[in-house]
Amino acid sequence: MPLVSVSGKDNIKALVKNEFKGEGRGIGTYLFGKDHNVGALFGSNLMYENDANKHGRLRKIVGEAMSPVAIAEALPSFQDLANQQVDRVLKADTIQMEEVFNDFTLDIAWKQILGLDLKQEDISEFHKMVQIWVKCIMDPMLLVPFRIPGLMKWTKVGRARTYIVSKIEEKLDKLERDGPDSSTLSKLYFATDDDGSKLTREEVIHNAMILIFAGSETSSSTLTCASLLLGLHPNVWRKIKAEQDELVAELGEEFTRETLDKSVYLDSVIKETLRVKPIEFGEMRLVENTVEVDGKQIPKNWFALFNVKQTHWNDPSTFKEDGSHMDVREGFQPERWLDETTKPSEWMPFGEGGRRCIGERLGMAEMKVFLGMMARKLDRYDLVNVHGDDDIVWKPDTVMARPADGTEIRATAADTSHAVEYQI
Repeated sequence: MPLVSVSGKDNIKALVKNEFKGEGRGIGTYLFGKDHNVGALFGSNLMYENDANKHGRLRKIVGEAMSPVAIAEALPSFQDLANQQVDRVLKADTIQMEEVFNDFTLDIAWKQILGLDLKQEDISEFHKMVQIWVKCIMDPMLLVPFRIPGLMKWTKVGRARTYIVSKIEEKLDKLERDGPDSSTLSKLYFATDDDGSKLTREEVIHNAMILIFAGSETSSSTLTCASLLLGLHPNVWRKIKAEQDELVAELGEEFTRETLDKSVYLDSVIKETLRVKPIEFGEMRLVENTVEVDGKQIPKNWFALFNVKQTHWNDPSTFKEDGSHMDVREGFQPERWLDETTKPSEWMPFGEGGRRCIGERLGMAEMKVFLGMMARKLDRYDLVNVHGDDDIVWKPDTVMARPADGTEIRATAADTSHAVEYQI
């Protein structure tokens, strides 16, 4: 498989201009194993639609469920779930934040995205099935050039997908019977195009599943890295606390759209985390007709990888010869986002062009609410397994970076009786 890595925002923008030109005329997305196992397990969704009109229709309708208004309506649910998980952190002597963030994002999946009414004993089953599906769907064994016998019935990943689809089907039946509710799935199901057409039931299911896949993996990974970085940089943690104290005093304890918009420093912390530790590889495109980027030809039938990590590395606004600009200790500087003269110019963790991640607002809102709640209820926390200048050990073969110890911490509750102590 001939493959070329493309980095640099301008180069990637030049490449994505060749999308949606028609079959055989530009570049298109390509799902490996789509004709056999992976395609059956992943489904046909917005991510892998190459027809310009179909993609535009899907993006418009799915986008309604991801609009600023829709995300604002979901914030009370996010806050409730974050509050439960932060209380769990405070009750434990030590705890792996990776587990906490996994549970938080999976709780959002069943409660907000799908709008399920799960009993306590069913929640762990839902978590387990989604984690099996997300992990196994990237198993290279699924790329064999034939359909695995009994894929949906006899394999773990097939049974997991069948379980998730059954839950979505049950919810769609309820929506059909009782009408709309506040869930993301409801918005997908009842949203209409300009001509009044709706998504088919299959389109709703497949696009709901991609929202679960993207949200549970990327948000959880980013939050796990952020908790490590904040443990390494207690001064940054204190600034987040100061900002949240001020916002509570001004706007109250409820997380609203205004609260998130005014969480400027917290926003810079999340963006800086995504700069230093973005997705490990990037999006892949099949070059269907020879294209030229930066004076170089990429031949027909080659694959082009959008290299996000290398793009961040080479950003002239942050680059240092010794690589320290990407180091979790020396390079993590959220303040760079607060000044136009130091703000990164080559930042693209959510992709670029017409396929930019449609769940970006959802992910950013999830992360802001959790870290904001954490800053309000924790005074401080210590990293259990990282001391001084210890090297950070990272898990192998992950979509996004995750510390090997899951960022194990020991937390101390905040004393809410005092006023704001820290200034940004």
